[in-house]
Amino acid sequence: MTRVMEVMNKTVALTLDIGQRLFSLFVASALPAITGGAVIGVSVAKSALIAGFMAVAGVLQKLAAASTDGELTKEEIAEAFKK
Repeated sequence: MTRVMEVMNKTVALTLDIGQRLFSLFVASALPAITGGAVIGVSVAKSALIAGFMAVAGVLQKLAAASTDGELTKEEIAEAFKK
C-alpha cells in the first residue's frame, strides 16, 4: 500500500507541476498578444487566447513526444518548457 501511495503522490506532484507551468506559459504568451491585438484592432480576448493556446499546444506536443516510454523525467519536462 505504501508503494502505491508513493507512486500516486509522485504522479499528483508531477501533474500539478506541469499544470502550473502550462498556466504560467499561457499567461506569459498571452500578455504580449493583448498589446498586439489592441494595436491592430483584433479582439484582445481572441488574440490572447490564440497566443496562449498555441504556446501550450507546442509544449504539450513536446511532452507527448518525450513520453513515448510512458514516463516523463524532470529533465524531459524542463526541456519541453525551454524556448
